Amino acid sequence: MYFRCQILINGISYEATDDLKNWDDFELAYKRSNYDGVLRSFSTKFEFVNRSYNLLKEEYSKNYLSSSAGIAFYKRNNSWNWDKVFQCALDFSSYSDDGYTISINAIDDTLAAIIKAKRNIQYEYPVSELKPQSLYYDGLKFQYEAKYVSGGTTVEDDANLQYIEHYGPLLPGGEGKPIVLGFPLYILDNSELPKLNSPLVFTDEPFSSDGGVQPFAEALSDINITIKLSFSFYVIGSTSNGTVSSQIVLYIQRADGALEQKMRAQHIAGNSPTFVNENITSVLHKGDTVRMELELNNSVRPVAMTWTTYLRGFSLSVNFQSRINPVNIDVLLLTTVAEKLLESMTDSSDYSVDIYNYVPGGITRSRLSSCFIMPAESARNLPNAKLYTSFKKFCEFMEAEFGYVLVIEGNNVTFIHRYALFDNYVVKDLSDQINDYEYSVNSSLVNTSVKVGYDKQDYDSINGRDEFRFTNEFSTGLKLTDNTLSFISPYRADAYGIEFLVQKRGEDTTDNDSDNDVFIVGCQYATSAENGNLLLDRPYSPSQLLGLISPDTMFNVEYSPRFMLEANKAYIGACTNMLKFTSSDGNSNVSIAGIKETDDFPIDNRLFTVGEVDVETSEVDVPSNLSGLISLDYNGETVRGYIKEMKINVGKTESVRYSLIVKEIKS
Repeated sequence: MYFRCQILINGISYEATDDLKNWDDFELAYKRSNYDGVLRSFSTKFEFVNRSYNLLKEEYSKNYLSSSAGIAFYKRNNSWNWDKVFQCALDFSSYSDDGYTISINAIDDTLAAIIKAKRNIQYEYPVSELKPQSLYYDGLKFQYEAKYVSGGTTVEDDANLQYIEHYGPLLPGGEGKPIVLGFPLYILDNSELPKLNSPLVFTDEPFSSDGGVQPFAEALSDINITIKLSFSFYVIGSTSNGTVSSQIVLYIQRADGALEQKMRAQHIAGNSPTFVNENITSVLHKGDTVRMELELNNSVRPVAMTWTTYLRGFSLSVNFQSRINPVNIDVLLLTTVAEKLLESMTDSSDYSVDIYNYVPGGITRSRLSSCFIMPAESARNLPNAKLYTSFKKFCEFMEAEFGYVLVIEGNNVTFIHRYALFDNYVVKDLSDQINDYEYSVNSSLVNTSVKVGYDKQDYDSINGRDEFRFTNEFSTGLKLTDNTLSFISPYRADAYGIEFLVQKRGEDTTDNDSDNDVFIVGCQYATSAENGNLLLDRPYSPSQLLGLISPDTMFNVEYSPRFMLEANKAYIGACTNMLKFTSSDGNSNVSIAGIKETDDFPIDNRLFTVGEVDVETSEVDVPSNLSGLISLDYNGETVRGYIKEMKINVGKTESVRYSLIVKEIKS
C-alpha cells in the first residue's frame, strides 16, 4: 500500500495499517483557503478493528477520559522508505465501541488547527509586558481658531444687529481726546483651540468705561496669528450739535508696553455705515497681548451725551497654527505582538514568528520596516495601558496594509507577501495524463468594486477634515456581479486620530470610544536615544505633499489607501487592469509625490486569472513545491495553474483530483 498507519499509546508505536477499517473513507487534501499558502487537511474519523481495537479499548478502560493516544500516517517515497505525512492525537470524548469496531475522532492539534480555532479571540495585554519602544512624538501642526462675538445688546427682532450704548461727558480742552471704552468681546463655544500646550490664552474682553481696557488674547510663546474682522457699524448721537463719531481700534501691546495699532475704523453720524473686512497678520512674542477699543467723540465740547454704536454681522476670529510639546509614547514591534498572540492561543512559547521584509515591484521602499503598533491607551498615556487585539485582526491588517498572508510550517508562523506564494515556474507537468477536464469562471473573483483603507472616523475638530486615511472606493469597470473586494485594515493609521488621543492626556475619563483601538505608526530609529529611541517617519518633503494643512508635520503618509492598493494590485488584477476612483470618506485633495489619492489606478500584471480547471490524473505524487505551477495539456492548449485544492483518497491511490487556479492558457 502507498500509505501506512500506526497508533501511538504511551510512547509506543503499533502497526495499524491492517486495523484501520475505513481506509476508503480517509482523504488527504492540500488546499488554499484564501488565495494564500497551501495547507494540508485530512478526514478526522477513524474506525479500528483487531489489535488496534484491543489496544484502544484497554487504554480507555484503564484511564477513562485521561486516556492518551495518537495516530500517524506515512507515505512511501521513491526510495521505498516511509516519510511521515502527519501525526495527531485521538479524541476520547468521541470514543464509540460496538463490540467489534472502535470509532474515534482525531484532534487536529497542529498549529494551523489551533490558530483556526482561536484566531477570533480578543486578548488584552499590558503594554509594559510587550517590550515597548519609546517614540518621541512631536505631533501635527493644527489649524486653530478663536471665534468672538460682540458683547453688545441684540436688537429685538433683528438677531444680526447689536448696539453698544454709552452716556458720558466730553470736557473742554483735553486736546480732543475721545472717551475710550473696552470693546465687549465674548469667546464662542465652537472655537477650535488647543487642548494641550496652547501658545495663546483667550479670554472675554468685558465692556468697560473706566479706561481700564483688558486684552482678549495673550501670547505664551512666539506665534504667527491672523486676525479676521468682518462687520459694518454706524453711530447715532443723542445731540445734533457737533460732529459725532465712533471709532473701533485694534491694538497689539508688546510685552515691553509698546502699543501697535493694527486697525482703525471710523464712522461719523449721519453717513452710510462703515464696512470693515480685514485680515491682519502679525507675529506675537511671549507676553504680547491683543485688545480692542471703542473710541467716542464729538467736535463740540463740553457736552454730555449718549453714543449708540450699532454693529451688524460682527465676526472676529484669531487664526493660528501650533503643535503640542513633544511627548513619549510606547509603541510595539509587529513581531512582538504576533508572538504574544501566538503564545496566548497555544499556551506555549515554543512557537516563533517571522515577518519577511519583502518589497514587491512598484514600491521603492519598505513601509513594513518602519511600521510599529501604537495602542490607543498608550497614546493617551493612561495608567497601566493595554493593547486589545486578536490574531484575526492582526492577520487582516497585514493583508490589507502590506499584502502579507500567513504561512504555517511546523512550529513556525511566517508572514510573507502573497506574491511569494505563487511561484512563476512549473513544478509538476501532468502533460495529457488527465481525465474529466472542466474549465469554469470563479465568479467570487469577479469584482465590481474595490474598497481600500480604514473605517471612517468622526472627529469633533475641523482639522479632522484634513484626514485622508479612511476608505476609498474604486470601480473595476465590470458589471457582471455585485461583488466588492475589500482591503480594510482593522488597525487605524489616521494621524489626526492619534493626535486627538494625545491631546486627551490628563483627562480623567477612560471610556473614550477610541481607547480600545489599535493604531499603526511609521517610525525611524533615532541617532540618539536622549528623547526616545524612535522618531516619527516623514519620508516626503513638504513640497511633495499637496492638499494638507501642515505637510511639514504630516506622518503616516505611506499608509494611505493608495499604497495599500499598490501592495495588493496583482491580486486585484485577476479581474481588471484598471481601477477608476469613485468616492472617498476622507480628504480627497491629497497628492503624494505627484500622485493623487483619487487618480485612476492602472494594473499592469495579474497574479492569476478568474478561471479554474478541475482534472483527475493518475500522477499521484505530491509536488515538492506546492506554490509552483501545475501544467497540463488539453485539446491542443497548455494550461498552467496553481493548486487551489488537491485531494488524495488514501485508500484508493490510483488517482488524484486537482482544482487549479488558472495562471494562463496558451495554444
